This record gives sequence, structure tokens and C-alpha cells, in this order.
Amino acid sequence: MVKEEKSKLAEYLSLFALITLTVIAIANKNISVFYIIYLFWWDELIKSIFDIFRFWFKKDQINDTKVYFSNMSGRFFFLMIYFVFILVFFGFMIDFKDYDLAGLNFEVLFFMNPLFNFSLASFLMREIYLYKFNDIELKPHHVLSRGIITLHLSIILGIFLWALITMKFQSLEAYATLFSIVPFLLFKIFFEIQEIKFNHKLRQKSNY
Repeated sequence: MVKEEKSKLAEYLSLFALITLTVIAIANKNISVFYIIYLFWWDELIKSIFDIFRFWFKKDQINDTKVYFSNMSGRFFFLMIYFVFILVFFGFMIDFKDYDLAGLNFEVLFFMNPLFNFSLASFLMREIYLYKFNDIELKPHHVLSRGIITLHLSIILGIFLWALITMKFQSLEAYATLFSIVPFLLFKIFFEIQEIKFNHKLRQKSNY
């Protein structure tokens, strides 16, 4: 029971760190649409990398290795497609006229942005903790997990909001980044809380 509560706490602390660091970045105007979507992408990639570690080193906790491997492979496939799209469209295309945002995107891409790096560190610490102390039956993050859904919705909504503001509401273009980022963050918070609750119930069931 103690391990379950600590695992739940680790997930909530990581989410709190994400929210705090993102708010700080918004307040300092040190954020872009690429920053937030790429951050979400890294969160899912880190989860997937630790799924690989579990597959390699904790096979005794996996009920069906074929299903586990299939889900894991499918997830990586989608993440690689998303990476190309996020990099090309959000990293280069939508901010190419704004030199400040373009420079920020390059800083993020090459891990030169401290707030972005601290957020990644919180994801990494969460997964290390969960990997080390989880001793229940292992299930990989699904191809259509809540995190992937968040990423998918963020990409679609990001394109829509950017197009709407830049084409129909040009007077608000200076606030396009802010208007785009807030819905992404709300999506992330909602789906992460749902995933944390689901994981907690799963851990409780496995111990009965």
C-alpha cells in the first residue's frame, strides 16, 4: 500500500512540476507552441523507453510478451511520425517569420532551454522511480494511451488555432502562442490525472 501511494505521489509531483515550469515559461515569454508540444512528445517517448527497459529486464512481470511488444512497437511508430510532423510544422514552419520564437525553438531542440530541460528531468525521475519500485504485472503504455491522445489533440488544435488567429484574427496574432498553449496544458492536466487514477487502481487490483 505504501508503494502504491508513493508511486501515485511521484506521478502527481511530476505533473505539478510540468505545470509550474510551464507557467513560469509563459510568464517569462519563454515558450512557443513547439516548446509545449515537443515537451509532451518527450514525455511519451520517455514512458516508451522505460517500457523497453521493462521488456528487457522485467519479463517475469509481463503476462503476454507478444501483446506487450506489439503495443510498444506501435507506440514508437506513431511517436516517430509525430516527431517529424512536430519538428517540420511547429518547429520551423509556423514561427519562421518570428526570429525570437524560431531561436527559442532551436534552443529547445538542442536542449539549451533550462525550463524545458528541468521538465524533462521531472519526467525522467518519475519513470526511474516507477521502474524501480513497481513490482506488479506490467502493461505497456498503449498506442492510444491518454498521453498519445493529448499529443494528437494538441497537434490538431495547434494547427487550427494558429490558422484561425493568423488568418481571421490578425489583431490577436501577438497572443497566438498564449491562446494555443493554454488549451494544450489543460488537455494534458486532465488526461494525466485520469491516467494517474487509472494506474493507481491497476496497482491496487494487482495486490488483491
